[in-house]
Amino acid sequence: MASTRISAPMRGVTGALSRLSMRHRHNALSGRGLNPLCIAAGRSIATSTCSRAALSDITTSVGGHVPIKPVEEQTVLATIHRFPSLEPLRFQQYPANHLYLPTRRDLLHRAIVYEGDNTRLGTASTKTRHEVHGSRRKVRPQKGSGRARLGDKKSPMLRGGGVAFGPRPRDFGTDLQKKVYDIAWRTALSYRFRKGELIIVDNAMEIESPSTRLLEDIFKHHQKQLGRGRSLLVTLEERPLLEQALADMDREEQALTWEEVDVKNLLELSRVIIEREALHNILLTHQEDITHKALQPWHKSLVRSSPPMELESIVGWQEFRDLALSDPAQNDVARATVYENVAASRYTYAGTLPQGPNRSELAISSYRLLAEAKELHFAQATGLPFKEYFRLTQGKGDSNVAATFPRIQALDYQITVKNEYATTLAETSQQKSEEATIQVRELEVEKREVIYQASLLAAQVLEHLAEAQVLQCQDKAGRQSLARASDERTKVDRTELRMLEAKLGLAKQKLVVAGLKGTGERKAQEEVQHFTELVTAKRARR
Repeated sequence: MASTRISAPMRGVTGALSRLSMRHRHNALSGRGLNPLCIAAGRSIATSTCSRAALSDITTSVGGHVPIKPVEEQTVLATIHRFPSLEPLRFQQYPANHLYLPTRRDLLHRAIVYEGDNTRLGTASTKTRHEVHGSRRKVRPQKGSGRARLGDKKSPMLRGGGVAFGPRPRDFGTDLQKKVYDIAWRTALSYRFRKGELIIVDNAMEIESPSTRLLEDIFKHHQKQLGRGRSLLVTLEERPLLEQALADMDREEQALTWEEVDVKNLLELSRVIIEREALHNILLTHQEDITHKALQPWHKSLVRSSPPMELESIVGWQEFRDLALSDPAQNDVARATVYENVAASRYTYAGTLPQGPNRSELAISSYRLLAEAKELHFAQATGLPFKEYFRLTQGKGDSNVAATFPRIQALDYQITVKNEYATTLAETSQQKSEEATIQVRELEVEKREVIYQASLLAAQVLEHLAEAQVLQCQDKAGRQSLARASDERTKVDRTELRMLEAKLGLAKQKLVVAGLKGTGERKAQEEVQHFTELVTAKRARR
């Protein structure tokens, strides 16, 4: 924190004190009837230890006197930092009557009481006996029962009746002069500034992602620099990622906009970290005692927006921000597409950069984003996370892994049910049985397509990881990933052939049904011929 010393010279008092002492000495000698000049001339030179002692100059220059500046003209220096590192950037001057007012506990107390009174809702409400719904019949006779006298059942003495002298909606708000409240605001800021607990940052206080781990690391770094305690973050406008991370940490009240913060908030926590534009707006709206003019909310001097320029310059940050703020139910569907689009943008931008760390970093990021996007597609297609699939392939081998896919298990169950249904129909109608068999063949085709997509996506994930590892100079890991990708590519060829064979079986089954119906045989024969050629060509390439 910069020095908070007021940049105004102190009054020079040395010359004044010297003149005052000489005048007092002259008056004392004159009162005794002695001439001070004669006494000085008659003194023995031998009594002086220095020949120049009697000739010492006691006059002061009139030009050395500098008057004290009014408080309105004094300034203080504040250090401007960068968030989140809190690295000092520069000094900035602020008026002393903004950030260097003396601490007035009475004004702070009045402001806090005023805010608390106006914050109270005062909505507590009860019903009297005249407002309670019920019969007006007397509960029991006035006399003869030996019990207390009672009226109707709406009596305050009975359960379910009205309330006597209960609370009613009212306004607890109190009044405080606007000028006094403005002074209290600037006094609270001055109190924090004097103690070095007002940290002014130049950029927007937004984080890259709503990660609680990232925010905890930032707060730990702040504690190392500024000491233990929590910080109040005052922003110009809403910072959704920061607020979301704080909400996950159950500390959502720790970040407020400049319109939401009040005097009590400024004094509660250990320190205040505030954006420079937010401080500008606060000081501008709380100086009516100085300007004697009320500032309207639409005044042109107020700063309306301060976007996080540094984060927006990162390729893909805006897309990630929109994804983090979107509906959680749609996140999983849109995440893979966003990753692929950002990866393509980063790879294209990296191609325009010269060879260097920035280009390599962007290329690595694009490959890893593509790998994550393919992993998400893999999980959506199979119902099994890619990491679990990778672990199973290391232990079980290739033959048993596909059977563990939740999607494959569901399809196998449907195939079994449809087969039993077709067998049952065969006892009564061959045509209906063959039509039900078409549904079985369609499910088998869908099953083979899922297995084919899983193999293809797994190969793509490993290939993208290998590219990223090679760029990171992890040659051994890159070679291992390429070897696994080659194995997956082999499985892709095999599963593609089985998928084509399943489609050929479906086409033949449709031809059988068309023959039983007597319609659509030509189209079915063309479809069978088409898939037969595809299967033959695929087998020839193997």
